[in-house]
Amino acid sequence: MLHGTMTRQKGKRPAITLVWLILATVGCLADLNEVPRVTVQPVSTVQKLGGTVILGCVVEPPWVNVTWRLNGKELNGSDDALGVLLTRGTLVITALNNHTVGRYQCVARMPAGAVASVPATVTLANLQDFKLDVQHVIEVDEGNTAVIACHLPESHPKAQVRYSVKQEWLEASRDNYLIMPSGNLQIVNASQEDEGMYKCAAYNPVTQEVKTSGSSDRLRVRRSTAEAARIIYPLEAQTVIVTKGQSLILECVASGIPPPRVTWAKDGSSVAGYNKTRFLLGNLLIDTTSEEDSGTYRCMASNGVGEPGAAVILYNVQVFEPPEVTVELSQLVIPWGQSAKLTCEVRGNPPPSVLWLRNAVPLTSSQRLRLSRKALRVVSVGPEDEGVYQCMAENEVGSAHAVVQLRTSRPGTTLRPWKDDKPATATPAALPSRPGSPDQMLRGLPALLRPPTSVQPASLQCPGEKGSVVPAEAPIILSSPRTSKTDSYELVWRPRHEGSSRAPILYYVVKHRKQVTNSSDDWTISGIPASQHRLTLTRLDPGSLYEVEMAAYNCAGEGQTAMVTFRTGRRPKPEIIASKEQQIQRDDPGAGPQSSSQPDHGRLSPPEAPDRPTISMASETSVYVTWIPRGNGGFPIQSFRVEYKKLKKVGDWILATNAIPPSRLSVEITGLEKGTSYKFRVRALNMLGESEPSAPSRPYVVSGYGGRVYERPVAGPYITFTDAVNETTIMLKWMPSSENPRDCIRNVRQGPPVQFTL
Repeated sequence: MLHGTMTRQKGKRPAITLVWLILATVGCLADLNEVPRVTVQPVSTVQKLGGTVILGCVVEPPWVNVTWRLNGKELNGSDDALGVLLTRGTLVITALNNHTVGRYQCVARMPAGAVASVPATVTLANLQDFKLDVQHVIEVDEGNTAVIACHLPESHPKAQVRYSVKQEWLEASRDNYLIMPSGNLQIVNASQEDEGMYKCAAYNPVTQEVKTSGSSDRLRVRRSTAEAARIIYPLEAQTVIVTKGQSLILECVASGIPPPRVTWAKDGSSVAGYNKTRFLLGNLLIDTTSEEDSGTYRCMASNGVGEPGAAVILYNVQVFEPPEVTVELSQLVIPWGQSAKLTCEVRGNPPPSVLWLRNAVPLTSSQRLRLSRKALRVVSVGPEDEGVYQCMAENEVGSAHAVVQLRTSRPGTTLRPWKDDKPATATPAALPSRPGSPDQMLRGLPALLRPPTSVQPASLQCPGEKGSVVPAEAPIILSSPRTSKTDSYELVWRPRHEGSSRAPILYYVVKHRKQVTNSSDDWTISGIPASQHRLTLTRLDPGSLYEVEMAAYNCAGEGQTAMVTFRTGRRPKPEIIASKEQQIQRDDPGAGPQSSSQPDHGRLSPPEAPDRPTISMASETSVYVTWIPRGNGGFPIQSFRVEYKKLKKVGDWILATNAIPPSRLSVEITGLEKGTSYKFRVRALNMLGESEPSAPSRPYVVSGYGGRVYERPVAGPYITFTDAVNETTIMLKWMPSSENPRDCIRNVRQGPPVQFTL
């Protein structure tokens, strides 16, 4: 061949050509054991229907053969029917359609093995219609900030907001109008000139579609003399998820006369000295988020009018991190017949799912292949096990992978040493799993969780007469019932009446357990010092329902119980899988192929029934009903409804309230009868109908006594005269009711009048 080449190059310096060919041949021989690398990964993209998509993939060495996969299936070169063109490391979709959306991977192959890139998702851009809504009248005190909320429709990518202000469309912040990343419009220092109609629209930057809301909001600016500070946005505690490195804005808009001052705290400490934060009016800005920015943020507004600390709203911020993958060794040489262990360290939030591949082909567990999240063990290695192994991790915000080359040798060959995994870290002793008396609980808790001996109930005497001190009220649980974390939950609470005249709280006892079908696990119990108002529940199962009960203890013993249910997040579902059975077992380790199946995304239906609701006391005659929604059946949930039933009475379920917006997962039910037991259940509704009812709540007994004889033993007095003495004082005169027997009246007298100073 060299002779032939030299002959063809006659007259063109054949010596140089011969040297080049020899060097190229030596280089090819040297590359036989080289592992290919994907140096530039294909990037996920969003494109409109019929648009062109270009995916790039750069590999080393550059002469390596590159192929492409769509949803795990190999593409056999360019496909005119599909509209896909392949040229070296580039894939071109000439006109995107429903058949060419999906997950793409490039695969680089060499004699030593093959490596797959991380998946790149190609999706269609779309913009849904606004939901039907009614006109809202928004009132704001003059000189304060007003908020016009725009409930943007579903859009991919996220829609940009536009506002119609005084017959002019506003696309960016201007003057005293601030368009926030959430889509809300904040009107700073509102005046009478700002009164009028406001309408929002959504703009998709890819399809360039614009859709306008069908309703407008009317702003009214009022003048008040004095009004206590209140937070007008947001109205409820919020959970915010942000990707590491992105900016974050937490909105907090307060109103009052005089205009209130807004302060922020993170995990109980002021953020004023935190150099990463900035302030835009009452809003908190973090330019570049990192892991330490996760936590609970508190916005508090005060203007000197009303009760201090009454205007408070909480944000639960979770910073998601894309996966990071590292392997202990990049190359391993194992004699035939021995076992090989490939270790893989994966970081990320939420915890990523892990998939092992050999020569770009997904692996499943077998007698010889034992897979786990951190390691792959190959038993009795043989020549067929040689190749390139990949540990590929993926979560909601990204993907990453690392590569190990496994080579085998005949026994007796000198081997490169390799290290085993580090020994597992010792775990703390399990907490007791059965409830008991406070003394029994404290004796069973680890020493670090026990209150000091001096404050244990056995050694404390309540002040005053015996029985005059009542147990503590139920704590107020602040945590949202929704969490995206797959294996942990952040429980946050506060005492119901901090600093009241009740006996001080000594410690809290928190119990949690997993609910499985019609039964539940044993309780896991934690003892928490009185000064601590946060507990992270760990080692939870993904996609599972848990219930929490907690109570405060003082010298009188165990107080009222607070309850909450929550569901952990599900792990992502990689589409590159070896079988349906493997996918099912990855999503739910307790499920088998005969008890579960892949969802049929093509079927639309009413929503699934919400989880069983949790009931907690709101007042003597009202309760809070809290629930967690489940699948929406393919269409967004439009509202919820709550029903109740009196126990020990014959009758059907009665509607308590309906038209609850989908953003609310808790509602107060009022007007309950004292001494009566109730059960509650919840339904979800979308445009296709309503769900089956949730499982009924546990029975809830309203405190107090039923029966009209005991409700009002003495009728109230009649007010006969009122007079305003001055701006802050009124005069009252009253007389007893004629319905009261004279010998039953105590401490009720007639005249002289009494003055009250306000």
